[in-house]
Amino acid sequence: DVPTTERPDLGDPRPPRRPEDGPAHRRISRRGGARALVPGGRWLTAAAFALVGLPFVVAVVRLLLQSGSHLTLADDLALIDLHTRRALAWHQQLGVFDRNDWNHPGPTYFYLQAQVYRLLGGGARSLFVGAAFWNGLAALACVAVVRRRSTPARALWAALWICALVGVLAASGPGSTTYSESVLGGLVSPWNPMVVILPLLLTVLLCAAAVDRSACSLLAAAVTGSYVVQTDISAAPLVAVVGGAAALAWLATAAADLVRLGTGEGAAERRAAWWARRRRVVGPLLALGATAVLVVMWLPPLAQQRAGHPGNLTLVARFFAHHHDPYPLSVGWRALLSVDGVLVHGPGGVMRSYLGLQVIHPVGGWVVTVVAGCAAAAAVAGGVVQRNRFAIGLGALVLVGGAAVVVAATHVVGYIFGYILIWAVVLPVAGLIAPGLLAVPAGRRAGGHGTSRPVTAATGLRVGLCVVVAAVSLAASVRVAAMPALARASDPTVGRLTDLVVPFLHPGSRVFVGDSGAGTEDTKLLDTEEFIGLVNLLDERGYRPTVNHVWRTEFGPGYQTTGREPRQVVLTTWDPTSPTQPGYAGKAGDMAVTITDGSGAPVGRAP
Repeated sequence: DVPTTERPDLGDPRPPRRPEDGPAHRRISRRGGARALVPGGRWLTAAAFALVGLPFVVAVVRLLLQSGSHLTLADDLALIDLHTRRALAWHQQLGVFDRNDWNHPGPTYFYLQAQVYRLLGGGARSLFVGAAFWNGLAALACVAVVRRRSTPARALWAALWICALVGVLAASGPGSTTYSESVLGGLVSPWNPMVVILPLLLTVLLCAAAVDRSACSLLAAAVTGSYVVQTDISAAPLVAVVGGAAALAWLATAAADLVRLGTGEGAAERRAAWWARRRRVVGPLLALGATAVLVVMWLPPLAQQRAGHPGNLTLVARFFAHHHDPYPLSVGWRALLSVDGVLVHGPGGVMRSYLGLQVIHPVGGWVVTVVAGCAAAAAVAGGVVQRNRFAIGLGALVLVGGAAVVVAATHVVGYIFGYILIWAVVLPVAGLIAPGLLAVPAGRRAGGHGTSRPVTAATGLRVGLCVVVAAVSLAASVRVAAMPALARASDPTVGRLTDLVVPFLHPGSRVFVGDSGAGTEDTKLLDTEEFIGLVNLLDERGYRPTVNHVWRTEFGPGYQTTGREPRQVVLTTWDPTSPTQPGYAGKAGDMAVTITDGSGAPVGRAP
């Protein structure tokens, strides 16, 4: 059970054959007796993929079996739903809006979700199915990266911690989630701070593979890292640090290998092997494909930047360049400890708190941070001894990434909300995966001749690891199966608003929707979110809603009022005099709804 990265000759471009993949291993696994009970390499690989994928299969099946035809979303989820429909028509250029009057950099997330819309026929349910599907694909890709760079037993070790993270994200209910995330939990949530977590873990693993001299992994990390940054720019510092470190390590090792091709004993053979490898077409094709995907991903935001006055990237740069002094490093350290504690206590405490003031769940936070940090350091030290670049890369990137998170947290503008840093939970997971990539030295055979079989080939260890991973995967699947019904994600006030407005509208007509400070002082924010939900539902049902120009960042181009709409829908705070207002249509929550024509005169119901 020897990983491919433990090479006796670092200049040899051809990895040695893994013992478990060779014919001798197959002969042993087919024999009778005790050895036939040892899970072979293929079985371990299949178990790793199957157990990681199980919770996502449960989630997708559960969502598909429920009706989503009457799902009424509000706030961020409503805007994500609206922009995904725009992506169906190839009209979306930017990412999710930010409360600071700019958008996250790119629309790749919307275009991925649009493919699920096409498959399922649209509807808000497709958002949740798409989130579960793409998260599952990222989780399986994490296992694939570890399996490609090491061995089946180590892939199963990685699957253990990925399943643990999945179980944490599957926490649902009001005590575990925020309003924007919905009560269904982070694993199936389409909210952009949550959908980047597993792709970010994949990015870190790909960067570690790039340290192990994989150019294709470096390009793949650029693709997944771009997706993460486009979807949630708060993760950009971590992506930039681990990606930059991986690129520098890859360039350094590539240069060293080129020097070795021309010097030393056996240089001619190494050059011949190097040229033989260059004639393979799979690697270059993958590299060209990844480069093409990377270019396509950044074309829409770059086009908007050129056409905008100013462009969105300029607005983002101005925002981060012209704000207050950073917080002390102690604030960033407390924020990191709080996020690390999510692995023990779940996301509820962090997602519903301000970070940096104090450590949320300090015992769990300290335990996870110290254990994961020591594991990452051990991976670096052991990797140096064993010449295992993959282990060195993953351990080092976890340590450097943790420092990047601390510094990034000190530069947050305003309050450090939990959702701004929740993605950092991938670092302790990657840190716990890292030491499992090291080889466990085999003992001497009886009599002192040769060595025994690798420790990771032992029957008890392999079976025990399979049992543990299966237990964690089943626990995560049970938590997913117990998540609330899809209908719980609906906001009933949004549905009530829509029922009041639609009877007064003509199919396909333009309608202005105004939020004139609706709601009391305590609930005005929620009423704003429900106003967004109303606009989204009207757009979904084929009407052409418009809003004031102050909402341009949230809704994007094409939704600004011209002042000539034949119907005017205005939401105000309800009071006893509201029924006397011209065009009063009814009450939804604490909001009064009035519907008039362009001149302000009341209108009747549409025929």
